[in-house]
Amino acid sequence: MSSERYIVFPHQLLGGLTNMLMEIEIRVILANLANRTLVSLNKFPCSPQDEDHLFGRYREAAMLDLFDLPVKHISVTKMYKKGFKEAFILPWQGSCASEAYFRFPSNHDFSDNLEKDFIDDRKYCWEFPNNDADAWIARWQKRTFSNSTYFFLVSDSYKRKIRSIISKIQPKAVYFNLAKKIAKDLGDFNGIHVRLGDFKQWWIKSPTAKEITENIYSVMASEKPLVICTDNSNDKVFFAPIMKAFPKHIFIDEYIVSEYKKDLDGLPFRDASVIALLSSLVMADSKIFAGSIYSTFSSSIHRRRLFKNPDLPILFTSNPFDEKVKMIDCEFQSSREGHFSWNRLNLPNPETARANAWLREWPETIK
Repeated sequence: MSSERYIVFPHQLLGGLTNMLMEIEIRVILANLANRTLVSLNKFPCSPQDEDHLFGRYREAAMLDLFDLPVKHISVTKMYKKGFKEAFILPWQGSCASEAYFRFPSNHDFSDNLEKDFIDDRKYCWEFPNNDADAWIARWQKRTFSNSTYFFLVSDSYKRKIRSIISKIQPKAVYFNLAKKIAKDLGDFNGIHVRLGDFKQWWIKSPTAKEITENIYSVMASEKPLVICTDNSNDKVFFAPIMKAFPKHIFIDEYIVSEYKKDLDGLPFRDASVIALLSSLVMADSKIFAGSIYSTFSSSIHRRRLFKNPDLPILFTSNPFDEKVKMIDCEFQSSREGHFSWNRLNLPNPETARANAWLREWPETIK
């Protein structure tokens, strides 16, 4: 019988690479704060994506094949083999972390106004139970999908601890080193991430290439190489205005596949998730970077850049909102008061989307 203590998430991670990374981040932080071994299904690969056919790729690598985690992490099967005496079902409400916020420690006092601004109309509060059961099980929480900064209501000392935990969730060295090599070979470049595909199926207004070109032209020099990351790099008709305005353009996924074939062949995995990971790491080394709002892929790039320089602006290529939401030089402008960035940006999202939990990176992650 094991003397370990566990926190158990029995549901598999869902989605593409960066959605799954966001879910893992919440789980790792909770395990670390609870001083427990993280237990979850850990060998599911990223879901197939629409663009996988472009280069004959498919999804194969699981998250633990690509990332090192700063917490002990085992499978549900291994936990049962080790054994435990008592299981406690966590009484958390809501099926996803985006519906809730986490308060820790429970006896810390926050001002009423600050706590109200942080909660942002969320329905549920998750806390650790006051017991020492061997296994705490999040049986009803099918997803842990949320930006960690938006999720954890904690004191300043715990904010610093969470930042440290986040900074240690890193790609395995073999992928990180190849991305650094590619970025170095590219030299001094700017970058954009343009998400197109599923925006046509949501309430979000799809961007036009003319809009993107006009926006980024105000902040990026046209004579400098522009590295483009997108879920639809084969649509050169769409990208024609951007390509014309920035003649030294490079589509990063095509570039990696064509120019680094030997390096890719030497990796443990080289499927679509690996190309996505390498692309995001390269884009994080852009001199100036603008992403797509509502994209966790852009958020992961902004996150990595903020850890390198917390004073960098969080820029976007397009504005899907009406004229009430201002964007100047690719940066959304605050339009109301509040303690947190999500209060000050008046974004017209459907309530059911709970979009503030995932639509972008927030500067509070670092600042």
